[in-house]
Amino acid sequence: MRKLGWLLAVAVALGGSTAAAFPWMVKHDYQSCAVCHVDPSGAGQLTPYGRAQSDVLLRWRIKKPTADEAQEPSPTTRFLWFIDLPEVVNLSGNFRGGAMIPVGGAPRPLFMAADLYGTVKVDRFVFHASSGLGLRNVGPAAILPQCGGDKPCNAQWVAREFWAGATFADEAVMVRAGRMFVPFGLRNNEHFMWVRDTTNTDTNLDQQVGVSASYNGEKLRGEVMGLLGNYQLGPDAYRERGYSAFAEYTVLSKLYLGLSSLIAVSQADLLLQLPQVRHAHGVTMRWSPLEPLALLAEVDFLAWQQPTRLDRLGFAALVQADFEVMQGLHLIGSVEGQHTGSQERGPSVGGWVSAAWYVLPHVEVRLDAILRRTARPAPDPATVGFTLLGQLHFFL
Repeated sequence: MRKLGWLLAVAVALGGSTAAAFPWMVKHDYQSCAVCHVDPSGAGQLTPYGRAQSDVLLRWRIKKPTADEAQEPSPTTRFLWFIDLPEVVNLSGNFRGGAMIPVGGAPRPLFMAADLYGTVKVDRFVFHASSGLGLRNVGPAAILPQCGGDKPCNAQWVAREFWAGATFADEAVMVRAGRMFVPFGLRNNEHFMWVRDTTNTDTNLDQQVGVSASYNGEKLRGEVMGLLGNYQLGPDAYRERGYSAFAEYTVLSKLYLGLSSLIAVSQADLLLQLPQVRHAHGVTMRWSPLEPLALLAEVDFLAWQQPTRLDRLGFAALVQADFEVMQGLHLIGSVEGQHTGSQERGPSVGGWVSAAWYVLPHVEVRLDAILRRTARPAPDPATVGFTLLGQLHFFL
């Protein structure tokens, strides 16, 4: 059945990730994401300035650069490090691979992402698109061929984003239309954490076609998007319509609080084939109490309304601490939880211990140790799993 095909596709794709988003840049006093990312709410392709800051602030250095060295133009701002492009053109790439090693199971190699990004900016007008390759049923991000379940694919053409927009008010405001990331919660790069997976707002699979308006001011940033559906998913009954919105305010230096809200309506959900109204409403926090430490948190209230069954209520939550031992070497601890309201015996809980090493310009080596206790609907017992996930990431 097609619905099972899509569910399997999503499950197989959990190891993937798109270009990184780093909410912990709060420790460097970056409240706005628009200065470093083409997407005004963060994640995805870097601007030339973002590429330069990646070299200055992100990559591994034994000794931090001096103020004069930080002002020097970095060769890594060029495409493929050595190609100078016209000022109106921004080209880059994102390649991620690795392996997942479940305890008691066989290692599984992962081909996570192979995407190229292109942006053209002429005066106030911006045109952006990505295109790439996916392996083994990458789900709703794929264009051709359509497959899943009993019709597996070895390779698929993937297009995660394509949109056109215009900026106003000295580029503080951007209006866009096309296929985009959904503005909701933290743009963290651990895209299959429950706060992203349960709210359907990860940047790997859950882009939607719609129209959005964003604002990036001195203390306030936010975006609201009208959801018109994922047109790479069919038939039309599965497509969600509604809105998603996010706003974040600077309370104190290096302390930012945010609100998120999403309501999406579909004529048939993937599992029960019933009309559904899906709610997600939450709060976020980003705080750097000390220069090497960033604390991130997100708590989301969830609800599902369907005509032939009682409403389901649930939640998803994440608390994460990122400690930069030295520039380019991060130790990360995360605690997460969720409940989907499907008669589980208590919430699901998980813990992550991670290390990320930005060993070279635009090169990340990462290892995650993930322990999860996943609650199941009664009478099934909860399952406990421990997984090691190793990744090698090039964001060119």
